[in-house]
Amino acid sequence: MLPVVALCVILGVVSYWKGVFDAYGSLTAALMGLVVGFAAGMGWLLLMVLFVLLGYGSTRYRFDFKREKDVGEGRWGRRDAVNVLANGGVPVLLAVAYWHPASEPQLVAAGFVASVASITADTLSSEVGVLSRSRPRLITSFREVAPGTDGGISLLGELAGVAGVGVIVLASVILGILPPAHAMAGGVAGGIVGYHVDSLLGAVFERRGYMGNASVNYISTLAAAVVGIGAVALL
Repeated sequence: MLPVVALCVILGVVSYWKGVFDAYGSLTAALMGLVVGFAAGMGWLLLMVLFVLLGYGSTRYRFDFKREKDVGEGRWGRRDAVNVLANGGVPVLLAVAYWHPASEPQLVAAGFVASVASITADTLSSEVGVLSRSRPRLITSFREVAPGTDGGISLLGELAGVAGVGVIVLASVILGILPPAHAMAGGVAGGIVGYHVDSLLGAVFERRGYMGNASVNYISTLAAAVVGIGAVALL
């Protein structure tokens, strides 16, 4: 499993050097990558790396504008260990479950793909959506809100989110994690539901200070996994 170790070391070093994560975030990401790679294989790890790359690209896109408007992600765009755990916790737990001999591999894999699709869609919809020329609308009432408001959605953000789901689902098939039918059912359904749960929780709880961003991210990825597993189980 030397390639897994090498990739995780590179991920940790490069993610810190390029400002994807802070020091603790980079260490956490590398350790979580090791767990995923050893428990479920290189394909699962590569899907997580793809999420990191898409998230980094969308965060850095027009970052000076986002920082000026105070809608960028974190300080200088760096995500910390709490953010890494909140987004990656469910996928890592599912990778460990996949390794267990008593698990249902295809169901667990569907939950994994759905959760990664959800966090990818959430990141892309947030980072691209704030660049929309039209003001976002609150998902619960559809009234206009300021860019960056928790629970705010826009057409541009929705398109970016759906594109993110599509990329992850396609990659999961190419990497051999899921067959096409399961990827379409579990990955698409779970991914789309998951990132909209994030918006709903943001509008109802996070915006009012009842929940933090980490809790919202974790619950939404868990919801995505449950929906993804359920969708494949119904096939």
